[in-house]
Amino acid sequence: MNIKKYFFIPLAFSGLLFAGCESSKTVEGSVSLIPEVKSVEFGRGTLPLTSLQGIKCDAEWNDIVGNFIVDLSGVTGIRLNKVDISSADIVIVKDADLSGEAYSLLIENDGIKINSGTDEGVSRALSTLLQIILTAENGNLSSLYISDEPRFGYRGLMIDCSRHFWTVDELKESIRHMAFFKLNTLHLHLTDNNAWRMAMDKYPELTEKGTYYKDYPELSGKYYTKVDLKEIVRYAALYGIEVIPEVDLPGHATALLAALPHLSCNGGHFEAYPEEMPLSSRKRGNENMICVGNKASYKFAEDVVNELVDIFPSKYIHLGGDEVPTGVWQKCSKCMALYKAEGMKSAGELQDYFTHKMREIVSAKGKTMLGWDEINDRHAATPDDVLAIWRNDGISQQKEALERNIPVIMCPQHGCYMDWGYAGNSVRKSYEWDPVLPEVTKEKESLILGGQGALWTERVATQSRLEWMLYPRMSALAEVLWSPKEKRNWDSFYTRITSYYPLMEKLGINFYEDDALNEKEFAPTGEKPALVRAATVETNIPLNNPYYPEYAFDGRNNSFFWGGSTIGKGHHFTVVMTEQVLVNEIEVITGDSKDYITKADLMVSADGKKFEKVGTFDEYGQSKVKIGGKSVKAVKIEVTGQHTCWPIIKEIILK
Repeated sequence: MNIKKYFFIPLAFSGLLFAGCESSKTVEGSVSLIPEVKSVEFGRGTLPLTSLQGIKCDAEWNDIVGNFIVDLSGVTGIRLNKVDISSADIVIVKDADLSGEAYSLLIENDGIKINSGTDEGVSRALSTLLQIILTAENGNLSSLYISDEPRFGYRGLMIDCSRHFWTVDELKESIRHMAFFKLNTLHLHLTDNNAWRMAMDKYPELTEKGTYYKDYPELSGKYYTKVDLKEIVRYAALYGIEVIPEVDLPGHATALLAALPHLSCNGGHFEAYPEEMPLSSRKRGNENMICVGNKASYKFAEDVVNELVDIFPSKYIHLGGDEVPTGVWQKCSKCMALYKAEGMKSAGELQDYFTHKMREIVSAKGKTMLGWDEINDRHAATPDDVLAIWRNDGISQQKEALERNIPVIMCPQHGCYMDWGYAGNSVRKSYEWDPVLPEVTKEKESLILGGQGALWTERVATQSRLEWMLYPRMSALAEVLWSPKEKRNWDSFYTRITSYYPLMEKLGINFYEDDALNEKEFAPTGEKPALVRAATVETNIPLNNPYYPEYAFDGRNNSFFWGGSTIGKGHHFTVVMTEQVLVNEIEVITGDSKDYITKADLMVSADGKKFEKVGTFDEYGQSKVKIGGKSVKAVKIEVTGQHTCWPIIKEIILK
């Protein structure tokens, strides 16, 4: 292989790469990649996959390449060996002209050449190469040259580890999937009311009491040791992924107070609770904040930051700051003494005081404080901080932050919340979302660092379900954050993502095969829809107007009925048809987020009056039963237990 031929040609001359010989002139071609690369051009000829046997890289990249060798073998069976340059089929060369995550990749008839200047660039190039190999036709790679770099430097995924726990191996699996689509930041939400998941030698009671549930022993005692977290950081680095820790303060702290009640305003006994516990059984839910008038709270927070700095090399320390009510503080003598001493004029300023103190602690460690957008509600955030903007569509929060020159990471509920159902945040909605608002000036655009998907796990308890909620939406978001905006095209992405389903199966990703992939967010029109067959719909579940009950029987899986309150025993939803229908199978699809029905019986009636039970609902709100050609006049969902959600029913399907 002619190693010297192209490696040191500047990227500006990439258009000449295939001009050197007749056999490799630039030709028309195509390659299916997600996210779309910055530029690609094709040459003549192909490289057989069977010829790939040896790979060569600088010694500093041995671990990254060794990891790639294992992954490639596991997915494709291709077994590469590390070799010297004379016998390498794939050569990776350090190129000082390529910074950040930029790389180039050249495939010719006699081998593959990658240029990069950083660990991250090598990781991105290898992700691209893996996709090219997995999509190769007839066992051959097309000759091509790719020059690539990301649009945004921050492309992340937040996983909530407090509400449900994810093992080290499960997080490693998520990291591999992220890397495949060139995401580069894993944000771990380590603490909340539900559990404190990070062990600290100085405070062993944090995990002893902060992960203990008296009535749920099978869910208790799950947390990460320092060794666990360092292993996650090490493994993520092999894929060029930064791990950002979040300890949520001063609110969302019930699990913390279960361990250290003296940090609360009122003292006494607190208990962490699992999401499986009914709301009525949870104790002191409105007292989930630490006492900001207590000097011990700041000493504890400093100990937490020290621990995070020791474990995580990330430049960011995320300290939460969201959804903090002030009512308890306003009745606390210590908090009100601070309020008066500082000359405060509103209770919210107590949180701002805490925010300023946290910035001082984090800055002293040479790190940047990252917080949810609430910390800027009264302009407590500064240009030295970074805001994670999550509320609603994020428009007003972004505008206010940029006006004050505060950097932002965009993860608004609309488009980026992966715990929302696919009807609320569809794949297309995520793809057509953009982190930069149209009115943002070029001078301010650099303050938008990027974006991330966010998966809160109230109702997500297994790795399979986690992946089902994330993909293919995270694939769409990955392209938004990596690819040049002018190259994004929904029709192109639609074709590519559907062709990637077999690839995701090979990678072990349990993706959601969206039957409404080409639709945007469902928005009811205000008029009741036509039903799929002649019938009436009857329910005593309060209406969340205008999500009418008729949407559950209109023949569309992407429309839905949405109730206007929580439901319990005695609530029902009934479809009564004008005429009897011979039915072989009934399928009921309720919500696919936090809003599905699990405690209910599926009933049928031949006369619309007397009902018999034919099925129940699974843990994710679905019911599918074969009834063998019964004559059916009515189908009823009879709720049998209390739910904490406002229920969604997407469709009742009769086959």
